[in-house]
Amino acid sequence: MMVRAISNDNENNANEEREVTFTPSRATKMLPLVRRIVEDILSLQASIRIQSEQLQGIDSLPSTIELPDYQEEVSDIRASLAGEQARLDACLRELNSLGVQLHQPFSGTVDFPAVWNRRPICLCWHPGDAEVMYFHELGQSAADRKKLEPSLFGVESFS
Repeated sequence: MMVRAISNDNENNANEEREVTFTPSRATKMLPLVRRIVEDILSLQASIRIQSEQLQGIDSLPSTIELPDYQEEVSDIRASLAGEQARLDACLRELNSLGVQLHQPFSGTVDFPAVWNRRPICLCWHPGDAEVMYFHELGQSAADRKKLEPSLFGVESFS
């Protein structure tokens, strides 16, 4: 049984569908790149959250916002925040260009959209997994993922 990933190529034609064939093995071979992108995304999200909290705290103190030192600090935080948001957006675009989908809220878990037995499924990977060895049905959360069985996906999918 072949496992196929399905993604839309919005740059060429929004109505045209581009198919990429995935097996658990081929998805696993993509993990070095996916892992690096996910690590960057998680790091950027944490930094953005911290900076946003700092800005909220500063904004809640109206008497300090008028002081030049605070204005400079706020300006620096806003510039840093904008830069990190742009980097995060670039990471998300890169991950999407690989045909990989993120879980929302994003915990680092990604799905490789696939078809098994003419049924759409998601091959599922969590940070820390050595390989892509789980799947779940569309619409299910990563918590519902099940271990891939070679007898279900065909031995050639794992080599």
